[in-house]
Amino acid sequence: MKLLLFLFSANLCFSQAWFQLADLPGAQRDDGVGAVIGNEAFFGTGSNGSGLENSFYKLNLSSNTWSAIASMPAGSNRQYASAFAYSNYLFVSCGIGNAGAVFSDTYRYDAALNTWTTAASKPGTAVWGAASFTLGSKAYVFGGKYANSAGSDEVWEYDMIANTWIQKNNFPFGARWRASAAVLTNTAYVIFGLDNTGTGAFRKEIYKYIQVTDTWLKVADIPQPNRGRAYSSMQTINNKLIIFGGLDTLNNYYNDSWFFDEINGFVQGPALPSFGRKGGMACASGNKFYYSCGINITNTRLKETWLLDLSVGIEKLDNANAFYIYPNPNNGWLTIHSNEQPEHLCFELCDLTGNKIQTGKTNNNLIDISLHAKGIYFLKILQGQTVIGAKKIIKE
Repeated sequence: MKLLLFLFSANLCFSQAWFQLADLPGAQRDDGVGAVIGNEAFFGTGSNGSGLENSFYKLNLSSNTWSAIASMPAGSNRQYASAFAYSNYLFVSCGIGNAGAVFSDTYRYDAALNTWTTAASKPGTAVWGAASFTLGSKAYVFGGKYANSAGSDEVWEYDMIANTWIQKNNFPFGARWRASAAVLTNTAYVIFGLDNTGTGAFRKEIYKYIQVTDTWLKVADIPQPNRGRAYSSMQTINNKLIIFGGLDTLNNYYNDSWFFDEINGFVQGPALPSFGRKGGMACASGNKFYYSCGINITNTRLKETWLLDLSVGIEKLDNANAFYIYPNPNNGWLTIHSNEQPEHLCFELCDLTGNKIQTGKTNNNLIDISLHAKGIYFLKILQGQTVIGAKKIIKE
């Protein structure tokens, strides 16, 4: 019971920590890459639904403003690539291109010069959907999938200074693709992904990589839900790993977040106040986690960009606004119960593609959605311009 109460409290404490930023200025996309250099986050590549992208954009992390940067060279369009950064350089490697071509090449972007050059290709067989992480000046490309659709258990180390690759010991727990990886206190962790059984079973384990011995250890399973996932994002903020979103074996799309470290284990964090999604581009800096684009359950590619600011969520702990909505499912009328006075609250009703279809202020404690068709919607509750939460609504 203590654990359940703690998880509930953690989720409530951080309920105001998500903020929607300006959309990515380029095409909507999924399965692109993201990385941070200094005070800027770089996002690019991916599928726009009708073709593959080589375009890139950067987000200034102080002003939260976007600008375009040089695209990757012509013919390098791809999705499911791996990206890593060191010093003033961003590297993009591997992935799958037009007509299903699988790449092993590597490109280096110089943030000072705004130019791309070719770097050493990964040796061995080309892969797509690999995870990657960095330890110092070394980047690691882990797992992935080959052109013949078999999963990989290979681990390759790339020296970003010497521009050389070496193969490390294989991952001892079998193939993984569309897994997620990040580094916490000089230790790399990998979670989720699909294995090499049939079309791929969804995994729920988290593993750590011991760099000095080139060995892997299983650490734990995520406690909830008990199904595995893929296409999630993992980064490091506030001295913890954060795991966000993804897809499970029952085709559930998640908007939840989890925090992890080996002392405290898994603790559930704040849910994104919008619908679930997978395959977005993610990165982190300090206490801030950034997530852009992705795809939702209706196969709609997105341009939304969200910021989870953990420090803001902590600062607003005492002002957290709990609310709940009933009945749900409903026949067109909803009642809101909130700690805030009803006249101070506004709402936005969105369909499954994220389009706003109704906005307004609450009428005392009531919202009338009777004019809309039966189905599933997302209702955001706002105090001023701040989203204090969102609920999935079923209209019968």
